[in-house]
Amino acid sequence: MRNERLAVWLHGRHIAWLSGTSLRPRLQYLPDVVGEYGAGAALLSLSLPLQSKPLTGPSVLNFFDGLLPEGQVRAHLADLNKVATTDIKAMLAIVGSDCAGAVQVLAEGVDPAGAGELLPMSDAEVVAAVESLPTWDLPADFAITTSLGGVQSKILLSREGGRWYWPAGGAASTHIIKPDPLDSPIPNLLAAEHWALDLARAAGLPAALTTMDRFGTRDALVVDRYDRTTDHRRIHQEDFTQVLGLASAAKYDQSTAVPSRLTHVAAVAAPHARNAMSFKLDLLRAVSFNVLIGNGDAHSKNYSVLIRETGEVTLAPLYDAAPTLLLYARSSNAGHSVAGQARLNYITLDHLVREAANWGVDAGAARSTVTEVLTATAEAQVPAADELQHLPSLVVDRASDLLAGGVARRHSVPD
Repeated sequence: MRNERLAVWLHGRHIAWLSGTSLRPRLQYLPDVVGEYGAGAALLSLSLPLQSKPLTGPSVLNFFDGLLPEGQVRAHLADLNKVATTDIKAMLAIVGSDCAGAVQVLAEGVDPAGAGELLPMSDAEVVAAVESLPTWDLPADFAITTSLGGVQSKILLSREGGRWYWPAGGAASTHIIKPDPLDSPIPNLLAAEHWALDLARAAGLPAALTTMDRFGTRDALVVDRYDRTTDHRRIHQEDFTQVLGLASAAKYDQSTAVPSRLTHVAAVAAPHARNAMSFKLDLLRAVSFNVLIGNGDAHSKNYSVLIRETGEVTLAPLYDAAPTLLLYARSSNAGHSVAGQARLNYITLDHLVREAANWGVDAGAARSTVTEVLTATAEAQVPAADELQHLPSLVVDRASDLLAGGVARRHSVPD
C-alpha cells in the first residue's frame, strides 16, 4: 500500500485522498470540498481542519489509526488479512468501509453508493460468531469489512425487523455485540455497564441504549450504535484522542498538569458548538457521572463528539461507562485528570468545580451542575442484576460522600 492512495468518504461523499506511507500518511482534501465549506472548517476531524495544502504529521496518522481496533483484536484482524498491525493503510483498505462515525476509507475507484449489502444470518451463525470472539467463526462468504476502535472483542452487525444481518461491502452496521471478556479481572463487567448506562438515562444524561442477551454459552452486551439512525444512515463522530490529534495509546490521561486534557478538549470543541457553555456543562455532567459511579475506564477513547454536516459539534452520549472501581478495587484511575487529581479515590466535588472553572465555567454554575448530577443519579431507581445488587446503594453512598464535600469512599466489594 506504500504508493497507493485511498479515498476518504464522509456521508457518502468523496472528500479527500489518503496517500503516503502508513507511518507517514498524507491527507489531501478535494478542492471542491474546501471551496464549499471554507478553509478551517471542521468536517472530518477537529484536529484536521479543511485546507488546500496536504496535511501530514501525527494528527493524520492518529486519526486514521484511531479508526482501527487495538491490542489482541487488531492482531487477529491483521493476521486474518496477512498484513502488519502497523500498516494502517492496508488494514483500512480491507475494513474501512464501515468505521466509527460517517467516515469510510475505500480503495480508489470504489463507490460506496449501492455497494453495501445486508446478508441475513441464521441464529446459529450469530451464536458461532459471538462465541468465537476474539477470533471469528464466520461463513466463508462473510468478509470482515467493518472496523471500530477499542480493545474489547466485539462484532458489528445490523438488525432489521428483529433479525440479524451481516453488513457487507460498506453497509452500515447498527449494533455492537460485546461478549463478556474471557480474561478480564473485573467480574460482571458488561452487566454492570448495562446498568450504569440505564442509570445515566434515568438521571437525565444522554447514554447509549443497551440490552443484555445470551448467545450460546456467552452473555453479551448489545449496544445500539448512537452514530447510526434507525434507517441505517451514518452520523459522524470522533473520540477525544482524535479531537486532540493524539495516539490511541495515549488514551489514559495520567498527567496531573493544569490545564488538563479535558481543558484542551473544551477549548478545541466548544467553539464549534451552537452554545459553547452548554457544551462545557454537558461535558461536566458526563465527567461527574463517571467519577460518581467509579468508572476507571473513562479515558479519551470513551468520550466522543458528534460532528454534524453543518460543522456543529455536540457531546456524544455516554458509552462504555462501567462502575469498574465498585467491582475491582484496583481500578482507581479516573481516565482523565480532574483539577490535577487522576485517582478516583481522591476526586471531590471541589475538584470537579475547579476543573470546570479552568474551562471558563462560572464556579456557581459548575457547583450547581455537579450537584444536580449527583442528586439525580442517587435518586434514580434502577434495579441491578442479582449479582450486582450492591451497586445502587454504593452509588448512593458515593453521592452522599461527594455532596458532603469529601472524597467518594471506595465502597467496593472485596478483591
